[in-house]
Amino acid sequence: MKISNILLLSFLLGISFTALNCSATKELQSVQLPEIAKEIRNMRDADQKNRIKWAGMIRKGKKDTEKFKKLTKELIAIDKKNTARMREIISEHGWPSYDLVGKRASNSAWLLVQHADRNPSFQAKCLPLLKAAVDKEQSKASNYAYLYDRVHVAKGEKQLYATQSSTNNGLFKGQFYAIEDESNVQVRREAMGITWSTVEEDAKEMGFNYTIPTPDEAIQRAKKLVADYEMNLSLAKKAMHAQDYVTAAKHYLLVTQTNGSVTTQDFLEASRALALSQHAEIGKAYGFLIKAMAKGWDGFYDIKTDLDYTYLKEASPEDWSDLLVIAEEMKLDR
Repeated sequence: MKISNILLLSFLLGISFTALNCSATKELQSVQLPEIAKEIRNMRDADQKNRIKWAGMIRKGKKDTEKFKKLTKELIAIDKKNTARMREIISEHGWPSYDLVGKRASNSAWLLVQHADRNPSFQAKCLPLLKAAVDKEQSKASNYAYLYDRVHVAKGEKQLYATQSSTNNGLFKGQFYAIEDESNVQVRREAMGITWSTVEEDAKEMGFNYTIPTPDEAIQRAKKLVADYEMNLSLAKKAMHAQDYVTAAKHYLLVTQTNGSVTTQDFLEASRALALSQHAEIGKAYGFLIKAMAKGWDGFYDIKTDLDYTYLKEASPEDWSDLLVIAEEMKLDR
């Protein structure tokens, strides 16, 4: 199966939006939680309606318009609402398995959790629950593969199944985030039921070229990744010591791209460098703090009075306030 962008791929993996109403009604009658199933599917519909519009505007070159910015805010608001409700449902009932809500709603639940990126601790909490359901044949193995990669990439770690790339529907230059044991990635994908496309085909559909390396090539790629990380980290630290925050930010941005090596402290120092340099990409600093929290850091409230982060607070009070909310949510989900 080939499709034009990763957004629709994510959508199709989770559900079939051409399902007949009579079939859906029959399934609801056979599950333990029909009302919850219906609610999850309705949340999925809201999620997809806005994402399809969002991706369409990117394809048409309208990502710099006010309409696109407004739609992005609406999409974030829907994600927040859906995540909050999914936290409640899973806390009360456990993972929405086939028996509980049926296959369509179960796949929809995965999709909603997959999109809960503002709270990676919640996604990580769901991962073993989903795995247990897969082991009982109560959920799709491919769903687990996608969520596994999402959780690990969010923490600056390597993925296993090459499901996560930097493209985000064409907003950024395409490449797969670092892959563990890269030469065997296609074998692992197939073992998890990802058989509708190869990793090379996925890359092509997302606008970049990729070839699975041989074992020797994979080893060399991994070594280069570590070498690049160590070089940029050293340069970033020297620049920070010299109070050359612009240069420090430049190298810390490269440090944070080297999944598999990046540490909690790297994310914190990257956000600090961006704030001190009043960097044009200051928006990434908020994301780095979330990644640090995803790795277990609980010192967010300690930086509220840290003068180094003054610009971060002033650049976008809305994003800073949102971080306060996320910090509270992530504490609950650890």
